[in-house]
Amino acid sequence: MIFSNSIIQITTFSAISTFCWYAVYKKFRQLYKWEEEFCARVVAAIHAVIVVILSFISIKYGPDPIYSPGEDNTDLQVLTMLVSIGYFVYDFGWCIKHQPEPKIMLYHHLASICAIYYILLHGSSGSEAVGGLGSLELTNPLLQIRWLLRYLGYMDTIVYKVIEVTFFILFLLVRLGYGSWLLIAVVGSQKSAIPVKICTILLYLISLAFIYSIGRFVIRKLLRGPGKPGDAAEDDDDVKLS
Repeated sequence: MIFSNSIIQITTFSAISTFCWYAVYKKFRQLYKWEEEFCARVVAAIHAVIVVILSFISIKYGPDPIYSPGEDNTDLQVLTMLVSIGYFVYDFGWCIKHQPEPKIMLYHHLASICAIYYILLHGSSGSEAVGGLGSLELTNPLLQIRWLLRYLGYMDTIVYKVIEVTFFILFLLVRLGYGSWLLIAVVGSQKSAIPVKICTILLYLISLAFIYSIGRFVIRKLLRGPGKPGDAAEDDDDVKLS
């Protein structure tokens, strides 16, 4: 094992990860003079792609979060979690400073930070963590592309509509499908620690809240009808989900 579950090592690497994500954000701001939210969303997409790839590789080489939850953390799982915990800490701070988010998003970030930190210190259930992270971040790039297209004024294009529909369908399938499967596996496991089960349930409930928000958003759009201008707040609603 390259990594240990020492509190000093985990905290130090988490702080380094946070600093690195913040440095990437600042570099984009300095090099391209983009707006704050634009840079933050680029960083979010980069994080999502990296984590999805690392999670896929972790699950491929095992242990599998569905069939073998509660096993000892592997180095790749620890690396994946360190990448993500740094991002969530950075993004939590960014949301508070630059853009007041709905409380549910801040709860999501806090729950993710606490869950990852506990699993890193506990030394087990890394498979559940990367399984959850990979599924949660899978739809994030689509979300950011959707926002970018709207930001550039392409809301009425077929590309925007395809991206939007794909995002909504994939989000529901991943959160309700794989998410429910993972929840049952973790809660029913004798190896997964109680705090891990509690965090899993909490994050699943937060996902249900996100799904509820998506449902309301979709219903509003359907009721409004195609091609009809809506309320500015509705049009600006980017369904910020991570």
